[in-house]
Amino acid sequence: MTSYASRSNHRLKASLSDRRQADCSIRKNAASCFIGSFVLAALVCAAVAIVKCPVTVAQDTSAADEMRAGVLAYKFADYAGAAEHFKAALTLKPDLTSARLFLATSYAQQYIPGDESEANVAMAQQAIDEFKKVLKDDPSDQERYKSVVPLASLSFNIKRLDDARSYYEKAIALKPDEARSYFMIGLIDWTEASQARAKAKSGLALTEGQLISKPDDCVALRTQNQQQVEDGIQRLQKAIELQPDYDDAMGYLNLLYRERAEYECDDPDARKADLKAADDWTDKAIATRKAKAEGTALEKPAPTSKQP
Repeated sequence: MTSYASRSNHRLKASLSDRRQADCSIRKNAASCFIGSFVLAALVCAAVAIVKCPVTVAQDTSAADEMRAGVLAYKFADYAGAAEHFKAALTLKPDLTSARLFLATSYAQQYIPGDESEANVAMAQQAIDEFKKVLKDDPSDQERYKSVVPLASLSFNIKRLDDARSYYEKAIALKPDEARSYFMIGLIDWTEASQARAKAKSGLALTEGQLISKPDDCVALRTQNQQQVEDGIQRLQKAIELQPDYDDAMGYLNLLYRERAEYECDDPDARKADLKAADDWTDKAIATRKAKAEGTALEKPAPTSKQP
C-alpha cells in the first residue's frame, strides 16, 4: 500500500498541472493566474460603463479618458502602460475607486508567480498595497470581492499563508457558493501539514515513502497537524459539494487523507481506512479528469473535408 500511495501521490501531483482555472497554486500559484481572467471582464464592463454612464466621471472628462486608455492598454496586455493611465486617472479624480482597483490589478498582472526576486516581490507588494486601499474606501461588495480574492492569491504566492487564509475566508463570507475559495483554503491546510510532516520525517531519518511507526512520534505529529488536516478535508469536501467535478479538490483530498494516515500508527485500522480513502479519491480524480478531457474532445467540431 505504501508504494502505491507514493506512486499515486506522484501521479496526481504530476497531473494537477492545469492551474489556469484550478490550482495554479502549485506550479504557477493559482491565485495570480486567476486574477487576469477574473478582472478582465470587469475592466471591459467598466469601459462600457464609462461610455454609457458619464455620470460616474462626467465631472472630469480627462479621468474618463485615462480610464478608457488604461482599459485598452490592459486588454492588449500592456499592464505597465495600463497602470500609468490608472494612476493618472487617480491623480485627476482621487476618489475613483474603480481606477484604484484596476491599478492594483495591473500591478498584479506584472507579478510572475514563482519568481522570488526582490523586484518581482516588490511588484506583488505594490498590488497588495493598492488592493488594501480599495478596501479602505468603503467599496461595494463587488469591489470588495474583487480585492480580497487577488489579495488572497498574491499572499499565497509570496508565502504569506496566514494572510491568504484570512482573505479567502473573507471571500467566502462575500460569496459562500464559490468553490474555489474553499479549495484554496484546503490547499493551504495541506501545504502547512505537508511541510510539518516532511520536517518531522527528516528529523526521524525517514524517507518520503516511509510511514511513521513509533506511537510517540505519531502523537507528536498528530498534535501538530490534526487541525489543519481535518479543516482541509472539510474545505475540500465543501468545494466538491459545490462543484461535483472539481478534480483538483479530489486530488488534494487524496493527499490530505494520506497526511492523516501519517499520524495514525497507533490506530492501524484508521490508517488502513484513510489510505483506502486516499486511493479512492485518486481514482475519482483521474476518472473525472478523463471524463472532462473526453467531453472537451467531443465538443470540438469535426474537421471539414477539403473539396477537390
